[in-house]
Amino acid sequence: GAKQGIDVLVDLEAHLAEIEVHLASEFNVFHSIKKFNENRISDVFAYLLNPDVSHGQGELFLREFLSDVPVSWLPDSGWSRVCTCREVQTTRIENRDRKIDIEIAFRIDDRWSAIAIENKLRGATDEAKQLSDYAQHLEKRYEGHFKLIYLTRDRKKPSETSIDLKERKELEDAGKLDYASIWYWVSDNGWLKRAKDKVKAERVRWFVSDFRKALIESL
Repeated sequence: GAKQGIDVLVDLEAHLAEIEVHLASEFNVFHSIKKFNENRISDVFAYLLNPDVSHGQGELFLREFLSDVPVSWLPDSGWSRVCTCREVQTTRIENRDRKIDIEIAFRIDDRWSAIAIENKLRGATDEAKQLSDYAQHLEKRYEGHFKLIYLTRDRKKPSETSIDLKERKELEDAGKLDYASIWYWVSDNGWLKRAKDKVKAERVRWFVSDFRKALIESL
């Protein structure tokens, strides 16, 4: 009775272990990254949103992202060039020590426009005038054609230390400041999942799937 039950469990565990050798169902490349922090997460987002890198999917991720982040200055005809960068220095303001997490710049006709993302997924405290400085830099650099996205777990708004209420409201009303929830980005309806389902390369599809799972586990 009891011994026979134990023997069955031992055999089952051995069988499952043998299957796991071939399936590695618990493997996730992001589990090997010791510091899966805001910087590493921003690295992956910037990589996926860059049409010109080795994932080979062109503008797929970027276009799915844009369907969730509409901007008034992007025409139906699109853009002629796009440049996705990490930690972009705020060169157009007095405080040049600031670095914007992700910036996606679009060449539209004879000018550049941009979407900037500030990643606050780990709940880091806003620095004094941080978002205000970002907005001032973007305003000067792109002559008003920009959108700044404040990315948190649940669309939390920045503190008044980072940007005062009046300036924040003006930017919101002008469509220059918006808020995003990572929970939506990784949901079944979010741009990351929609793009993953359209990816042609299996290796990239697994990469994005692992990234989504790692994000969900870490939130």
